[in-house]
Amino acid sequence: MVWSTGGVCVSKAFVRFRVRRDRTGFITAPARMDGRPRWGESSMAYFLSKNSTNVRNNNQSSQSWLDGLMDLFHPWSRERHLLAEGRRMYLEPERAVAPPALPEPAGAMVLAVPGFTPHIASRLWGAERGEAAPLVLLAHGWEGQVHDMLSFVQPLLNAGARVVAFDAPAHGRSSGDETNLLEMARAIRAVAAAAGGKVAAVIGHGLGAAALTLAIQDGFQAGRAILLSPLADLTLPLRQIAYVLRLDLDSEHALGREIDRALGQPLAALHLHGDEGTPALLIHSADDRITPVADALQLASVWPGAGMHLVQGLGHRRLLSDAGVIERAVGFALRGE
Repeated sequence: MVWSTGGVCVSKAFVRFRVRRDRTGFITAPARMDGRPRWGESSMAYFLSKNSTNVRNNNQSSQSWLDGLMDLFHPWSRERHLLAEGRRMYLEPERAVAPPALPEPAGAMVLAVPGFTPHIASRLWGAERGEAAPLVLLAHGWEGQVHDMLSFVQPLLNAGARVVAFDAPAHGRSSGDETNLLEMARAIRAVAAAAGGKVAAVIGHGLGAAALTLAIQDGFQAGRAILLSPLADLTLPLRQIAYVLRLDLDSEHALGREIDRALGQPLAALHLHGDEGTPALLIHSADDRITPVADALQLASVWPGAGMHLVQGLGHRRLLSDAGVIERAVGFALRGE
C-alpha cells in the first residue's frame, strides 16, 4: 500500500487519504506524517468506490468555483452539499455489468420475478430437474453482480442442485438507481419464491450476506446459510462516509437521519444475530480490507451454532474464486459438512 500526497483516491479495495484543499475549499482527510494510514483507513472502503468520488473528482469542472463561492456567502450550503453526497454514496452503488460474451455455466434460463419493483434480473440453472431438486440461492455483495458468484454454480450443479442467482436492485442488469439492505433482503425472498421449491441453502457475499441474514431473521426459510465476508456492523458504512467527508458529529447525525428516512426505519435499530434454526458457516479472510474480520467473528458469536472458517491471503473478493472456499461452501450447503 502506498500513501502519498496530492488528493483523494477511493477504490473498492481501500481508501487513501491525503492532504489537499480542492477548488471548493474543502479539505480532505489528512494523512499521518509518517505516511501510514490513520485509524480505520484499512477498512474504510466498504460502501465507497470509484463512483463514490465523483463529486470530489469533478472539482475541476466549471461548477467547482461556484460551489466555493457559495460557501463564502452561505455556510450552510457546504453542509447541504456534503449531506447530499453522503446520501448518494450510501444509497447509489456503482453499477457493474459483465459483457454479454463473458462465459458462464451452460443451461441458465431467465427467471421472471413477478410482483417485485424494480425489475430484478435473475437466472436459474437446473430448472429441468424440477422443484424436487435442492435449490441454492446466491447473493452478491455491494456493487457486485451475478458473475461474481458464478464460480459456485457448476460445483453446485454437479452435486445435483438447482441454482438461482440475481442482480440486486440498482446492480448489474436490474433496474433502479438506489437500493439498501432492506430492499436487497426483500429481493432475496422474491427471487426464491419465483424459483419455486424448498430452499436448501443460501450463499452470500459482503452486503449480500448481511441481506441474507436479515431475511433469515425475518422468517425466510434458507435451509443452511454460507456467509462470505459478511458485514455485521450495519453502521460502519455510515461512519466511513462521515469520515471521508469530514463531517462533524452534528452533520453525521443529520446524515444518519437522511439514511433512516430512506430505509423507513432507524439504521441503528437493525442488528444482525442470525437464527438458531438455520445452520450457518461464516468464511472470512483475515486480510480483508473491505469488511473487517471482526464483523464475522462478532456475528458468529451471536448466531447459535454457527461455524467460523478463517482463511488467509484472499482479501474480500478473491475468496469467491478460491477452490478451497468453494469446496467448503458447497459441502456445507448440500451436506452440512
